[in-house]
Amino acid sequence: MTRDRTEELASAIRGGNAILFTGAGFSAEARDRAGDPLPDSAQMACELWKLVFPDERPDDSTLADLYDIALLRCPDKLREYVATHLKIGDAPLPDSFRAWFSAPWKRVYTLNVDDLEAAVARRFDLPRPLRTISALATPPPPIPGALEVIHLNGIAGDVASQVTFSTMQYASRLARRDKAYERFVEDLGSTQFVFVGTKLDETVLWQHVELDRASGTRERERVPIDRPHSFLISPALTRARQILLESHHIHWVPGTAAELAERVL
Repeated sequence: MTRDRTEELASAIRGGNAILFTGAGFSAEARDRAGDPLPDSAQMACELWKLVFPDERPDDSTLADLYDIALLRCPDKLREYVATHLKIGDAPLPDSFRAWFSAPWKRVYTLNVDDLEAAVARRFDLPRPLRTISALATPPPPIPGALEVIHLNGIAGDVASQVTFSTMQYASRLARRDKAYERFVEDLGSTQFVFVGTKLDETVLWQHVELDRASGTRERERVPIDRPHSFLISPALTRARQILLESHHIHWVPGTAAELAERVL
């Protein structure tokens, strides 16, 4: 039976030193510029197929491969698709988003390429300004007192190649160390995290966790015993993934972002 860690989670957030880390599920209730829900990977693969192979029946091509081909064959159509369907429109947003971005986070990391935080800042009065940073672009000037939102996979915008989706883009990032991911791993070793909308199955992320463990001249434990305990919010989690994350001091809290906003924020 999964231990109820809701109160521990609430205490970590109230303490003001926790870091928020979001994945695709976190943005599920937002709408794109066309007024539609943001596409999941299966829907996006289907729609990119129509861009690159409009007269052919779909096969099992992956989203990563299709994105690569779209970059080569129809970059203008891909840019338009990304700008329309991976950026947040002006539809009303649930108040839960205000609650999440109003909490006293140390900083925010996200795997998402959408610009949800910009839409939240337009819609709600927040206690701090938000400073959006792309790991794939030059960072903007500092903003005093701002909450940093670091997009590890880039941000959807005018340049479709400045996000991480394709096979070759992932290959490029796996071939080298990434400063943003290195900073994330450093934070993970010293700070409590609240993971929302992700099951933490991204290869680049775990690559940098392992690189950090293997680096240095002294032998280090697989998971330092003094690593802070963190929390992962997800409606469901497989047993194997739960045990794996527990071994890294990351504890599952069942629920959605909206449900936990009502309970802990």
